[in-house]
Amino acid sequence: MDGISLYAIRHEIAGYLPLRVQKVYHPSEKELVLALWSNKSKLYLVLSLEYARPFVGVANNKPDTPKVPSGVCLGLRKRLEGGTLTGIRQESLDRILYFDFSGHDELGNSADYTLVLDAAGGKGGMALISGDTIELSVTSSQHRTKTGSPYLPPESSKHNLLEGPDPDTLAHQICSSGMPALMALMSHIEGIGKEHAAGMLSRAGLPGRKPLTRENAQEVAQVIREVKERLVSGEYSPALYLRRSGEPLMGVLPLHHLEPERTYGSVLDAASEFREYFLHFMGFRSLETQVRSMHSRIAAKLKARLEAQEHDFEKASEYDKYRIWGELIHATGRDLPRGHNEMRVLDYYQDPPREITVPLDPRYSSRENARRYYAKYSKLQRTAKVLQASLKQLRAQRDSLEHVRQRLDQADDTDTLLSLQEELVEIAQAANIRIHKRKREISRPVAGEDRISRKRSKKVETLTGPDGAVAYVGLSSSANDYLVRRLRRPGDIWLHAKGVRGAHVLLRPAAGKPITDEALNWAASLAAIHSEAASSGRVEVDWVDAGAIRKPGGSPPGFVTYRGAKTILVKIGEHDG
Repeated sequence: MDGISLYAIRHEIAGYLPLRVQKVYHPSEKELVLALWSNKSKLYLVLSLEYARPFVGVANNKPDTPKVPSGVCLGLRKRLEGGTLTGIRQESLDRILYFDFSGHDELGNSADYTLVLDAAGGKGGMALISGDTIELSVTSSQHRTKTGSPYLPPESSKHNLLEGPDPDTLAHQICSSGMPALMALMSHIEGIGKEHAAGMLSRAGLPGRKPLTRENAQEVAQVIREVKERLVSGEYSPALYLRRSGEPLMGVLPLHHLEPERTYGSVLDAASEFREYFLHFMGFRSLETQVRSMHSRIAAKLKARLEAQEHDFEKASEYDKYRIWGELIHATGRDLPRGHNEMRVLDYYQDPPREITVPLDPRYSSRENARRYYAKYSKLQRTAKVLQASLKQLRAQRDSLEHVRQRLDQADDTDTLLSLQEELVEIAQAANIRIHKRKREISRPVAGEDRISRKRSKKVETLTGPDGAVAYVGLSSSANDYLVRRLRRPGDIWLHAKGVRGAHVLLRPAAGKPITDEALNWAASLAAIHSEAASSGRVEVDWVDAGAIRKPGGSPPGFVTYRGAKTILVKIGEHDG
């Protein structure tokens, strides 16, 4: 999150203040979660620097935490729990937020504290400040947040978009810098990240990699003016975007260079879903990397073993040569004493027969050499037979490994990755290849998420409606995934309450019949009733051909994208009976 995103988020959180601190959680070294409440609301405030990606927002549930709280967590609880979050501050649009609390000191007396989240540059962190001194460092070994030292925010020469020079002057400076356009905006404007800068340039119709010229100043000034007006008026357009890799991005202002996958009415709602998607995506990518690493290790060992055995088999396959040599030595009727290195014999296996030279071990007579050749023939024949069977098995395992690799290239969900991982373990065991599994290799490596179970409950309700149409209703995120991945068929209609969390509904017409308006309205009412907006009484429900639904790789269960949907307005009281 850049400074612009943090600015929008802090303003929305400020609308809930003051909030009492019910509980402080410290799930990991770089993350804090505060359970806050008032007479009107309760929320879990998340402050995170995990994955070097600063995040401030709200979570839907209490986080998973260590069984034994850290010393930092106990210190924060002693000072902040029972206290009040009274304000949130931000200098300019910098990526530093200050959370002001009225809490308690070591003796239980009232005391004021500031929790700083410093995401500006690479030397920040999180710390609790009392007066001008850092009393508790939440993130260890950080330069600006070391316990006992005064907190000194980094100096910045960038312009404050809200109070700095007028847009025309700022645009002239940017266009005269000689820098590539994207870098020029980020270097001159405080708090603007790469994606918001790219969105501004796209809005102005300017390329991001080429330097700007003075002729571009008017266009740049116009987009700067638009961004400033949006920030001052609080006119945000929170949306979730996806990179080509599937990685999610959140913009609080329009990212004109990208197509939004979802839009939201609230910045906090967008941040919450972005966080869920981001954690799942990072977990998916981490697990994918682990499975690919396991595949590579097994493939390398299997290849080495296969090459070695193919070489041994090639040598062992010459076993018949030694039988022939033994027979030809015996056929001469002579017995050369020790000391000879070779023996001339008539090879009657050739047509016409001709003389050849058979090598001898000078330590033995010719007849003793013949007996040794017979013994070597028998041994190599047995070896070739064993190697032939082993090679057949190894080649089958190599083919299985290649099949796993092909499916791995197409895998787009964690369940598939875990299934492939289990297959790799079975292949390694069958090939007697030892692999040292990493501790996190069998579970989803995402802080705050439950361990994956491949036997996940798929709560799907099946209902029959007007004209024999059947509706499948997903009653959990995994069930929603199941509808999209397994149940949908050509001709189905997909429905979901617009802009809120809720059940996916698949509407399937009776055999040989079209979907009627009555059946469509009935299915829309099911989607409305099973959504977070049900209590509002009026719910907008999107519907689209199920074939238009896309499940991005690495997205969390239940997350889909779609285009070209139509909307039905459902009044709950009229359709829920």
